[in-house]
Amino acid sequence: MLQRPFNGGWVIRLETGESVLDAITAFCEDQQIAAGTFTGIGAIMQARLGYYDQGRGSYVDHNFDQELEVVSLTGNISRKSDGTLFPHTHCVLSDKEMKVVGGHLFEAVVGPTLEIYLWTVPGEIHRATPPGQSLELLDL
Repeated sequence: MLQRPFNGGWVIRLETGESVLDAITAFCEDQQIAAGTFTGIGAIMQARLGYYDQGRGSYVDHNFDQELEVVSLTGNISRKSDGTLFPHTHCVLSDKEMKVVGGHLFEAVVGPTLEIYLWTVPGEIHRATPPGQSLELLDL
């Protein structure tokens, strides 16, 4: 990972083989960032995406073991109720036939690069599970 600060945030370049969410989490831990937002573009060589099935109260996920273009990566940084950093991330991916898929990003491996702009917010944003919910939502 390469990074450079800029006014209000960071430019981050992930390289081949890096885990997207692990890299974002480690970077935020190292920089003591507990609130922020990010966007990114690039390419990956495998991913696991999902969507939240409200009727079931759980995620349904799909694996993609192929080279894909990252058309859009977007997310926010907060702390889960157990104190761990959580990069809540959604992603739109395109294959070689220009077909797109998208959803909640559970994991992805970079190949050959992913360029991320991360804007920080002072302080911390926390998550909590409201009554009747199965998800940890922003606790505002």
